[in-house]
Amino acid sequence: LVRGAVELAIHACHHAPAVDMSAAKLSERLATLQYLTRPSAGKRTGRNIGVHANVATDLEAVHAPIPVKMADYRRVAAPPRLIVDRFELRRWQPAQPDFADPASVRTFYAAAEAFVCAAVGAARVHVFDHTLRTSGVSSLNAADGASAAGAVLRVHGDYTADSAPTRLAQLAAAGAITVEPAPSRFAFVNVWRSVDQQQPVLSHPLALCRPRSIDYARDTWSYHMHFEDRVGRNLAIEAKAGHEWGYYPRMTADEALLFFAFDSSAADGDVGVVHTAFDDPAIDGAGVPRRSVELRTVALWD
Repeated sequence: LVRGAVELAIHACHHAPAVDMSAAKLSERLATLQYLTRPSAGKRTGRNIGVHANVATDLEAVHAPIPVKMADYRRVAAPPRLIVDRFELRRWQPAQPDFADPASVRTFYAAAEAFVCAAVGAARVHVFDHTLRTSGVSSLNAADGASAAGAVLRVHGDYTADSAPTRLAQLAAAGAITVEPAPSRFAFVNVWRSVDQQQPVLSHPLALCRPRSIDYARDTWSYHMHFEDRVGRNLAIEAKAGHEWGYYPRMTADEALLFFAFDSSAADGDVGVVHTAFDDPAIDGAGVPRRSVELRTVALWD
């Protein structure tokens, strides 16, 4: 399986056009993404998170670097739209929060809830947590809401068809969200934005894959995350030549990416938007770390 991924990478290198950085070619360039490979016999894909007793010994996470065509979503003829493509870049200028101040964070959450509610047309939206990320930080999980984790350089989706309803029930049981009255539909919607007021994103931007290009039934499987108090599962994706990748270069703090991480009404096995941070050959090495926040929300329809 690892050999197959490597052969795909070699094939892509042999057949991909040379990277042309001229203005005429800026709508697409070549980038390398880290895809997971299928687990070996007797193993599951995933990792243990933290030091605790709930450790699994059968987890592995083997990555293969795969060259892909990376579109500039700012320049494509048909930019992604939230309802059709499950993600979209929009203007959003909330007050800059102090993440060490709970009152400031609550105000930020309220602004995000209104932003998502208007965007997706839900009856109500709850923000249930957030993660600050700074490129160059080694840990992928923050200790608290005021400290930063690193950028996730791994192609993934945030939920599986089974783990999303489980996570909804866990959040309701913990009192983090209110699900009464019982919703007819629910969706996990992420809001991703820069928190750097001085610089655009110049390192490890977020790339997103159009769901229409993924065969979710055949090409995805579970990635297990063993926390101390629970086992989460998100989505691993097998590398395929037809995946349609793109990103929004040089995002600023007055922009936000909304994307569906899961939608209970989605058809054709579409679990959620697959995404990853990546090394952008056009801008990485500028010496400015990426500073971003991702807000996790659940949208509910009556």
